[in-house]
Amino acid sequence: MSADGHGGDAARVEFRVGIGDVPGYCCALLRSATAKGARTVVCAAPALIDELDQRLWTFSQLDFLAHCRVGDALEARSPIVLSEHADIRGLAGRDCLVNLGPEPVQGWNELPRVIELVGVDEAAKASARRRFRLYRDAGCRPQTMELADETR
Repeated sequence: MSADGHGGDAARVEFRVGIGDVPGYCCALLRSATAKGARTVVCAAPALIDELDQRLWTFSQLDFLAHCRVGDALEARSPIVLSEHADIRGLAGRDCLVNLGPEPVQGWNELPRVIELVGVDEAAKASARRRFRLYRDAGCRPQTMELADETR
């Protein structure tokens, strides 16, 4: 294992926990990632993807966060791709997975970086603990970031 928490080609996995407004936090994260040139895929349940899709249009009055859904004609060019499915195998050209869903995402290990966003409710925490163990069992050393109260 290297000093950054993963071995050779293994994904860098990070849990950000204690988020009161997961879609809002995700929008801010995507704005920062896009500004740095990241090509991100976001996985979540269909209702949350719908909410995130709407919020990305209205999140900032100063900039537009270009995005589309998996399968859209613009998928290859879009910096942000939204997926209702917990399977990103075969999705080319992405370098970061942001998971808002309760299940592990198939194909996570094909990307160099994984960010798990975890809300404040007990169900979100319990499913995050299961995913944390899955990553650890796969040979990763997930990092955890407890977010300060102002992010809630």
